[in-house]
Amino acid sequence: MMPVLNTILDSVVDTIAPPTPAFENFIYHWEKFMVNYLEWTTDGQFSQTRIEETNVPGHLEIVQQILICEDQNEKIATNLCMEYVLKNDLFNMLAVIAEKEKLIGIRILVLKCMTNLISQLKNPVLAHQSFFVTIQRLINLCDSVLYNKQQQDQIHFLYMLCTLLNNQQNVSIMFFSNESNMCRLEEAKASTESSTFNRLNLLDCILTYINTKVCIIKDCTTNTDVYYKCCDCILLLTKFNDENVIDYISNETKLCSTLSEHFRNLFCALPTALDYNGLETIELNWRDDYNATYSNDVTKFFCWLNFIIEIIRDGQLKISYSLCESLRLLFFNKLFDTPEQISCSYVFLLKKIYRAADHTPLNYTINYWLRSELDNSYYDKQTPIDILIKLSSTTDDTFVFNILNFFIDVLHDSDKEVLDFIILQFINNRNYYERCTSGTWSDEEDEREKKLLSNGNNINTSRTLAPSSIDRIINRLLALIPQNLQSDQLHTFKDHITDVKNMYNDVLDKCTKFDWPSEALNSVKINDFDEGPFLRMIFKKISNIPNQNSSTTLQLKIILIFLSSLPHPYLHEYLLNSTLPLKRNVPSLYMILCQVLKELHKKILTFPNYNKELIQARKRILNSSSIKLLKEKNFEVIVFNNAVILEELCKELVAVLFVKYHHTNLANENI
Repeated sequence: MMPVLNTILDSVVDTIAPPTPAFENFIYHWEKFMVNYLEWTTDGQFSQTRIEETNVPGHLEIVQQILICEDQNEKIATNLCMEYVLKNDLFNMLAVIAEKEKLIGIRILVLKCMTNLISQLKNPVLAHQSFFVTIQRLINLCDSVLYNKQQQDQIHFLYMLCTLLNNQQNVSIMFFSNESNMCRLEEAKASTESSTFNRLNLLDCILTYINTKVCIIKDCTTNTDVYYKCCDCILLLTKFNDENVIDYISNETKLCSTLSEHFRNLFCALPTALDYNGLETIELNWRDDYNATYSNDVTKFFCWLNFIIEIIRDGQLKISYSLCESLRLLFFNKLFDTPEQISCSYVFLLKKIYRAADHTPLNYTINYWLRSELDNSYYDKQTPIDILIKLSSTTDDTFVFNILNFFIDVLHDSDKEVLDFIILQFINNRNYYERCTSGTWSDEEDEREKKLLSNGNNINTSRTLAPSSIDRIINRLLALIPQNLQSDQLHTFKDHITDVKNMYNDVLDKCTKFDWPSEALNSVKINDFDEGPFLRMIFKKISNIPNQNSSTTLQLKIILIFLSSLPHPYLHEYLLNSTLPLKRNVPSLYMILCQVLKELHKKILTFPNYNKELIQARKRILNSSSIKLLKEKNFEVIVFNNAVILEELCKELVAVLFVKYHHTNLANENI
């Protein structure tokens, strides 16, 4: 009853007496606040009373309102109350009271009071010792590891502080660097009872909400607001322009390691056998989809991936690079630690991460990791690309599907170093070419012209891409499909020209900056030819088309069309020029296709009504994606599907030859 009676009496006095000046009113309520607090914490004992049962909150609320009103009153020239607070270190006294928490609830009361002040004062003087030391003490109290029951109030205080620092970036380094205000901290230690004032920088404090076992990324929806605030704090801090802050975040805080380790933990928590329905095109946003119900673990992983990508894309470049390097060391390098870990799901998720990283520094990091040798006991000195190529020999169609899908994304990204590592380094010396064989007159003329044009080093004027024997090359490819194996009566490549032309223009835009040669010329050194593990794998799978799933055949078609579209003279003539004399035992795409089509031809002729089946297969292929074809298990259907896919492959390869030839000739005419 006494706290209620005191409040009533104070109200009566305020009604009868004339208005008290703000400063006197401030002093009165501050003293009342301290008296009431000390009454409940006599002899330094911890009270079992809850703060709501006392007058303490009422007086502190009035103190807070007086400070805010004084600050917002433009008629007042001097803020006497704020000057008194700073001069007498009242804020620091509040922080010490909050630290000791001798009255139940006093900590959260002080925290809310300071949150209101820093969010409503026009220009809080954060650089002032009293303000800074107080804020720093409260940052320490907001450590989620220590007090997780009041996460929402704590993270709200940290969020408002980050927002304020975003507008006062000139003083933001004070809340990061341990050296910038060491003298102030020493003074704070000497001026208060607390002898254990250990400093926690602002960002690392926020990161404890990720590290702690009672983590914000839980399936409990009550913590959603804490999750959002924590992520927003990190995004705000990583966008600061102050060079000292950027350097400190990159080199001294736990930002990069914490985000990377949490990403790996979420990855490892995913089910070993994922349900791929809906996951192929899923694109979750951490702001909008955190409460999605597809799968708790899956949702958390994809939301966190989206959040990391946003930091890398929008944060300061130095911080982005540091985070990418941390992800490489703590996440990507551990993906292939043991062969038992590598599953179909792993490759699928790797592909999703690669797609999400498009047009960000993480894309470069992944490409670098793909061609870097790993240092572990099982895959020592092997690159992830080498490992994936070996794994593609499995008989698991879904596993092969995901590996080839991943390679399709990597190839379409058109990273020069990756393309060189996977394919170009093996064919750049032209060791596939049989030099002793004399060709036709036009072939010899082309060789002489190549030497002349190569001096210009302009890919748009390449004789290799526009050979004189183009008609023979095109006709040989079209003739690969026997007439009774053609599902399209017209058997023309012209339907593909528009799509191929658009694709070729896109490829040219990406490859313009590459210093690729313009002509395929003989190398001085003559060595044995090795097509490399990737092309070897592709050729082997093409040879196995009569016995493999249609989805694999469709993916091989996509890979071959892209590789053929690259404006690289050696790759172009090796894959597409079937009139080129090759060394003995050198694999040829044309000859492999020829053998495969002969085998398919024999099989198809054994089926009754095969013409109708080919037409039906054509309709299926034109209306199906790779993932739909993956589910097909009927052997007869697969054979006809593969025949139609190879027919379209040959026509698209002809379209690529046609587009390249005319693009190069048009460039020659304009010179």
